[in-house]
Amino acid sequence: MTCYLVQAQTLTIGDVNPHTVDVRAFNLSQSTDVEITGTGGIFRDDYKLLVYYGWILDSKTRKVVWHAYDDIRDKEDLEDRQGKFELNDDIRLPAGNYELYFTGAHHNYGWGGEWGLEDLGDLLEEIFDSRSKENFRRTLQDDLFIQVRGDGLREVAVSDLMESQLKDAIAYFVRAEDSELFEQGFSISRPTNIRIYSIGEGRKDNTFDFVRIVDANSQERVFEMNYRNTRFAGGADKNIKLDETIELPAGSYIVSYRTDDSHSYKYWNAMPPDDPQFWGVAVFPATSVDKQNVIPYTAPKTLEPIVELTRVRNYELVSTGFELKKDMDLRVLCIGERDGSDDMADFGWIVDADTRETVWKMRAYRSEHAGGADKNRVVQDKIELPAGKYIAYYRTDGSHAYNSWNSSRPEDETHWGITLWAVDESDMGAVAYFDEDSYTAENVVVDINMITDRDYRREHFSLENTTKVTILAMGEGSDGRMNDTAWIKNMDTGRIVWEMDYYDTEHAGGARKNRRITETITLPSGEYNVYYESDGSHSFTRWNAPPPDDPQSYGVRILVTE
Repeated sequence: MTCYLVQAQTLTIGDVNPHTVDVRAFNLSQSTDVEITGTGGIFRDDYKLLVYYGWILDSKTRKVVWHAYDDIRDKEDLEDRQGKFELNDDIRLPAGNYELYFTGAHHNYGWGGEWGLEDLGDLLEEIFDSRSKENFRRTLQDDLFIQVRGDGLREVAVSDLMESQLKDAIAYFVRAEDSELFEQGFSISRPTNIRIYSIGEGRKDNTFDFVRIVDANSQERVFEMNYRNTRFAGGADKNIKLDETIELPAGSYIVSYRTDDSHSYKYWNAMPPDDPQFWGVAVFPATSVDKQNVIPYTAPKTLEPIVELTRVRNYELVSTGFELKKDMDLRVLCIGERDGSDDMADFGWIVDADTRETVWKMRAYRSEHAGGADKNRVVQDKIELPAGKYIAYYRTDGSHAYNSWNSSRPEDETHWGITLWAVDESDMGAVAYFDEDSYTAENVVVDINMITDRDYRREHFSLENTTKVTILAMGEGSDGRMNDTAWIKNMDTGRIVWEMDYYDTEHAGGARKNRRITETITLPSGEYNVYYESDGSHSFTRWNAPPPDDPQSYGVRILVTE
C-alpha cells in the first residue's frame, strides 16, 4: 500500500488491492473549497464488475459528504464508464475532520458479457484470467487513486479520530473481521437512554453480522439488530446500519457483536459500507445526564447449570435424568433449528420420568430468532416443576447442528441444545441425578419400549384387587388404523379389555403418523397379558420419517394409579 502526502495542502490515497478499503484523514481549520481529482475504474472480473471508487465521510457525524459512486449507481452508467474514468469535482466543506476512503470492490450487478472493454480488453484478459494480483498491481492499480486539495488542509491520524469518536462509548468493538464474537458488560444505576450505532450484514430473512444486548442476570434479550430496525448502509445491498436510542432499566447488561465467515473489515466480498470502520458496534450514553448513570460493570454470580446438553451434533439424541427434591423454579435456554413447516427439527424437551408426560417442550411458535440463519431459534423460559424425577432430552436431525452448519450459525452456537439453571442459588443442593436409561418407576407393572421392526412382545402381570391403571402407548398409525399397536387381554376370560384405537390417539411429535395415547382404566383382579406388535418399517432407531418426541417410549407402559 502506498499512501503519501504530496504537499501540505494535498492528500492522496490509492494502490488498493481488490476486496479491501483504505482510509486517510484530514482536518480543515476553516470552511474551505476542496478540489477532488483522481482516477476510478470499472473492470470485468469473470462475470462480476470490479469497481474502484472513493468517498469522503464527516468524521463527527459519520455522514457521507461526497461520493464518487453517486454518478454511476445505475447499470447503464456503469456501462458508460467502463475501464478507467476520471474524477474531477469541487465541494465546499465546513471546518472539521474528514475521512477519505478508496476501495476496489465487486458490484451488485453482474457483467452480462454484451459490452466490451476494447481499450483494455487484452490487458484485462491477462489480469483476471490468470488471477495474477501482482500483474494487476503493476499495470493498473498504481493508476487508480483519489486526491483532495484545499487551503488549510492537513493530514491527521485516523486512529486519533477514532479514539476521539469512541472516548465516551460504554462499550465498543469496531473494524470487526470474519468469525469474531465480541462481548462486553456494562451496568447502569438507574433507567438510562443509550445510543447504539452499528454497521453489519443482513437481508430480509437473515442477519449475519449484528449486535445484541441481553440482561446479564436473566440472559433475556433486551435488544437485537435485525433487518427491520436498520437501514441501508451504502455499498452492497446487504450492508445495514443501526442508529437507535433505547431506554434500559437499571441493571447489568452484556452487549455482543458476532460476524459470520465472510464480508467484513479485512476482506469485503462485495462493496463495503460507507462507514466501514464502524463494522461492529459502539454503545454510547444518549446524553450527558445518561452518562452519569453508567457505573462499573457488576458481573452476575454465575450458577452452574443443573442440566447442560449442549454442542449437540447431527443425528444425536442426548438425555440426562435429574431429580428435584423440592418444588423448584428453573430457567430454560434451548437453541435449535426450525424446519420449513414451522416445526422444530432440532429441539429439546423435558418429561416426567415416572409418567413420561412432557412437562416442557421447545415449540417454534414460542421461539425467537437466535441470530444467523432465520431457522436458528431460541427459547428462554422460566418454569416451575414440582419435586420429582425428570429426564431432559435434546434431538437433532441430519443437518445444521453444532460444528456442521449448512447455513449461518446462531450467535450462541456453544449452547446449541438445552440448558437448565436453578433460579435460586439455595436450590442447588436439592438436585440429584440418576441413570435415565435404566430407571423404572416404582408403580410400573409393564414396560415394553424401544420397539423395532417386525417386533412382537408379550408381558404378563397380575392384579390381586380391582385396580385403576394408566396406559401410556406410542405407535404408528394413519388413515384411521394403527400399524404399530398395543392391546391388553384378560387371560381369565380370554377377552381383550383394552386396545390402542387410532381415533383415541394424538400426535406424538415428528411425523404425523407417530401416535400416542394416555388412558386410565379400571381392571378387576386377575391375570393379564400385554401385547405389542409392529410392522416392517418405522420403529425405534429405524425411522423412515421424523421420529416421535420421546422415541425411547415407543411401545407401551402400564402404571398403577392407585
